[in-house]
Amino acid sequence: MLSPALFLAGRAAQILRLPQITGFVLGGVLVGPFGLNLLRAEGLPSLAVVDHACLAIIAFAAGAELQWAELRRIRGQVLYITLGVSAASYGFVYLALVALAPGLALLHARPWRHVQTIASMAATLAIARSPASMIAVLKETEGRGPYCSLVMAVVVTKDVLVFICFSLNVELSALVMRNAGEGFRLTSLAGPLGSLFRSIALGVAAGALMGRVISLPARPFNWALRRLPQTAGGRVKGLARTAAVVGMAVAVFWAAESFAAEPLLACVLAGVVATNRKGEALAGSVHEELAGALGAVMGPVNLAFFSLAGASLVLGSLVGTLGAAAVVWAMRVGAVYCGSWLGAWLGGTPPEHRRRVWYGMITQAGVAMGLAKAVAARFPDWGPEFVTLMMTVILLNLVTGPPLFRTAIIAVGEARALQLPSLAGDVFEADGPFQRTASMPKAVSKPQLATDGERGVNGGGADAAANGIVTKPSGGGGERDGGRGTAASPRMQSLERRADADAFA
Repeated sequence: MLSPALFLAGRAAQILRLPQITGFVLGGVLVGPFGLNLLRAEGLPSLAVVDHACLAIIAFAAGAELQWAELRRIRGQVLYITLGVSAASYGFVYLALVALAPGLALLHARPWRHVQTIASMAATLAIARSPASMIAVLKETEGRGPYCSLVMAVVVTKDVLVFICFSLNVELSALVMRNAGEGFRLTSLAGPLGSLFRSIALGVAAGALMGRVISLPARPFNWALRRLPQTAGGRVKGLARTAAVVGMAVAVFWAAESFAAEPLLACVLAGVVATNRKGEALAGSVHEELAGALGAVMGPVNLAFFSLAGASLVLGSLVGTLGAAAVVWAMRVGAVYCGSWLGAWLGGTPPEHRRRVWYGMITQAGVAMGLAKAVAARFPDWGPEFVTLMMTVILLNLVTGPPLFRTAIIAVGEARALQLPSLAGDVFEADGPFQRTASMPKAVSKPQLATDGERGVNGGGADAAANGIVTKPSGGGGERDGGRGTAASPRMQSLERRADADAFA
């Protein structure tokens, strides 16, 4: 019943040139218990099943975006940026909390080793980045290109690292906080290591099965599809594929919870395996099938997930920790900037992307929130205060991160949905006020409409060459789309002429 109002909040954010998910979060705060109270606090726990289903779909979608061929091409950049951002985030946040300990209610009266343990836990959460917000911004802007691929690969790789570090950190924290006389035992690591292996096994098995399911031929059902109109038959196939992917992603999440594994790690790995199961040659086509299947549900999923995230924020407690949270947030942003720049420089990332990699590493949402709540459940004596502080930091990252990432995508020329809006006289599609028109192919952008090889794809020929992309002139008035030459219609020829005129005006 609240969905129309939340949808309008997302539209309002777009009008203000903010990401749609920012509007969803603020809309959730408005209708939540600390706003208009239309969504009551006692009703939020009953919506946990919706929150978990959304997390499963988002995690699977993030994994499905990672293609081995692309990762292998930029593996050096991904490795150095991941290590740089992770190490800097951990170190900066750890030092910030240790410095704030005397004046922080969470830490000031605790033994030194407890202060170190809690600071280490918060620093581990600082490594996390939100694949949900990344997917939402990429879908909204139709972002695709070297910069988007690099950020996607780093985020997915970094979140896998976060799950591993968090599992080990929780067990080590429990050991440190035990009573005197109980020393460290290697057998205590059996729990987190077993959870890690179960997550990997479940994710790989589910991804292989899901890859087989989505590639099954429709021949057994052709007798029924023939009785439908051609357009209706295509829609039925699309709905069936979407239902299969969504159902299996949610099943993986719940199976991981049942076997005491990491649900998000299992879902991410399932997406990676499903996309790359058939090898690099066919990974692109499988990725397109999965993107088509998930595209039908990502809008409602983002609305539900981010609105619930906003409604679950306890504003009264957040205000009390705002000062300390602002310091931690500033230290994390500085760490992301320093770590990403250093990693990009060591990895040989092109200068234009090197300056903007950190824009895509700020946002936190579902992953960090879920891990913070897991800490509260494991350490009930100090967990609630820890969650309050971390939720404030996460809120600051959630509000500031998506606009920065959206700005970077536009600046590098990879926001296809936002290009050539004034050249299209057709009616806009329903995806948003800044989306492409129905008559414009998805792959068309202003740089791609350039002729005679005068301008490169995605922000200039120099950057394209540096990223291994070879551009070809669109001779004969035609257009290149994914390597296939197509004859330009009179409408597209007119668009090309107008694009050239605008570009050189």
